[in-house]
Amino acid sequence: MGSIPATSTPTRTPYKNWPNDAAFEAPTTSATPTPLHIIGTFPPCVSGTLYRTGPAHYKVTTPSGTYARHHWFDGFTMIHRFEITHDNDSNSTKVLYTSRSQCDELLEEARKGKNIDTYVTFGQKRDPCMSYFEKVKCLFKPADPGHDRPRMQSVGVTVRPNMPGFSKGKVTALTDNDVAQVMDMDTLEPVGVTRQSGLHPDLKGPLSCAHAAYDPDTGDLYNFNLDFGRTGTYRVFATSAATGKTSILATITGWNVKPAYIHSFFLSGDFVILCVWPLYFQGRGTAILWERNIIDALKFNRAAKCQWYVVDRRGGRGVVATFESPSFFAFHTINAFQEKREDGENVDIFCDVAQFKDDYVMRNLYYENVLSTGSGVAPHDGARPTIVRYKLANVPKTGTKKGVSPVEVITTIEQAVELPTMNPHYTTKKQCYVYGIADRGYSSFVDGLGKVDMETGSATYWGMEPKPHTPGEAVFVPDGTDESEDAGYLLSVVLDGEKGTSYLVCLDARTMKEVARAELDRAISPGLHGVHMKNRL
Repeated sequence: MGSIPATSTPTRTPYKNWPNDAAFEAPTTSATPTPLHIIGTFPPCVSGTLYRTGPAHYKVTTPSGTYARHHWFDGFTMIHRFEITHDNDSNSTKVLYTSRSQCDELLEEARKGKNIDTYVTFGQKRDPCMSYFEKVKCLFKPADPGHDRPRMQSVGVTVRPNMPGFSKGKVTALTDNDVAQVMDMDTLEPVGVTRQSGLHPDLKGPLSCAHAAYDPDTGDLYNFNLDFGRTGTYRVFATSAATGKTSILATITGWNVKPAYIHSFFLSGDFVILCVWPLYFQGRGTAILWERNIIDALKFNRAAKCQWYVVDRRGGRGVVATFESPSFFAFHTINAFQEKREDGENVDIFCDVAQFKDDYVMRNLYYENVLSTGSGVAPHDGARPTIVRYKLANVPKTGTKKGVSPVEVITTIEQAVELPTMNPHYTTKKQCYVYGIADRGYSSFVDGLGKVDMETGSATYWGMEPKPHTPGEAVFVPDGTDESEDAGYLLSVVLDGEKGTSYLVCLDARTMKEVARAELDRAISPGLHGVHMKNRL
């Protein structure tokens, strides 16, 4: 194969006695809904379905030994489904668990010894023995494994049922390219793949954003498509939840527009805000074909500025203002909101983001680093996120603002979290609380869930007394009272490293105290992202 083969190594002592390997080596699926053992009481308001997706495992046995993926983002995707039901008469809860691999054909090719590294990956390391001519040969290989074969795709960063523009009554998964994978809502069986060009013919670029944004009132989808050429071209678009029609809101291109790796963006009440941080694709994107992966095609430019483009999403004005700030990198934006200025005509936009000083964290999320028995360096040794609130001042409600304005820093919080989430009722509104996974240095990966107060900068943790329980992203479910911003519950998939099994935990979002858990008899991956849906429409 074209990758560096995995080799057997002596068992290592887990990093700081915090075992987590089982979270990354969990290939077993549950095709039949399985009832889970419940401790405590899940509140009625969390009844519904929680979908989780992400890499479940990274090794495959082949005729010649073992094939392994190297970067966490390239792990083989599995989707998980937790159906939570509440019986009012008995005040009891049932949790049924289902899961399914999303890339069975790709796995089968690897098992047969075929070289699946000819397809573009996120960060698969190249065989150091590959010659120049072999690299040239790879340029003519397909960039992906075929869009008419859904089980050949490993699309598993974000997931959403009934995604606007895609199949209704299905679950759709996105990643950082223009491909979407569609699954059956109940069985999780992959049933199709599609490109963004199916939404609109102008969306012809190969890359996009895994984190589409959704209007909290209409459910309309917002995203961008990135095309390569002599310049980078970002097409910001919206897809109506009511009609499925897609419209282009703005086309951002020009000699000074560079193609960058952008994993998320901002949505305020009236605007889409695209921040192009200086993690640029080399050769205007052609380096992807040569390197056959995303990471090696990228280079972070510390001397460059972040370019902020404010796009009108209500009145068809396109880009109405441009700002710039010192360089940073981010995976995840948190929220954006706007406030009227005293003149009543223009607004100030505030953007919250979990940012890093550079792209070190992305380049360190290899399995050798995140595994507790890995031989590398834990990612936090060189990168921890900071939550920053930026202000984009005096954005016009009519016309456009000429020139490039500086962005103001309003708040900086060092006690930050990643995979940030918040009360969805506060999307595009000013929020105080941000929740996410915490990395305090106790493990090689993450070691708790945190609640950050944007007003005071303080943080409250579940897992205050550290023990080897590794959580995934927390999903906020409002309790329906709207008594306060933190009136609700958090759902997270957690690995008990000592037992080697996983559980779905429910925390009170106010106190960060556990109220219930649903236990599995084996380990499953915490995954990347998920969504909770109360009703199936």
